[in-house]
Amino acid sequence: MKISTRTEYGIRVLVALARTSDDQHLSLSEIAKREKLPHAYLEQIVGDLRRAGLLTATRGQSGGYRLARPASEIAMTEVVRALEGPLLEMPCAGAEDLEQCDRPQPCSVHEVFQRVYESLSASLGATSLADVAAVAGGPPYPIEVRRRRAAAHSDISAAITTQQAARNA
Repeated sequence: MKISTRTEYGIRVLVALARTSDDQHLSLSEIAKREKLPHAYLEQIVGDLRRAGLLTATRGQSGGYRLARPASEIAMTEVVRALEGPLLEMPCAGAEDLEQCDRPQPCSVHEVFQRVYESLSASLGATSLADVAAVAGGPPYPIEVRRRRAAAHSDISAAITTQQAARNA
């Protein structure tokens, strides 16, 4: 799976909206200015986020965008799927997709990709937009935020390695 700039920008738009009050709307121009992102590109991205039911738009002088529901109710899996499509581009990667595989028995790499899918899905599913907004630094990202993220990533990687070793034992 590749996380594109499209997804990064989409998450940054949602984080900006998550950090505003529930009754406030932000214009796309304001979001682009705050996040230092290209306005024209954001127009395409917010269309996908609206279709996915993650944000709403209001026209007019006091209009703009806001989250469709509380940030704590928006899982990062929803965001990534809205902007990237499937979490893993394999016909049988996912418990509900096993029947889509046209092989008579699971292939030699099925189990490893199934674990990758489950790990990615669990990690993104356990992370809400509110979680991301609470720890996200703004551009440019402060060094302490980058260090904290690197340490958290290291901890997660170690835990996954430990789980895999336990499975193989």
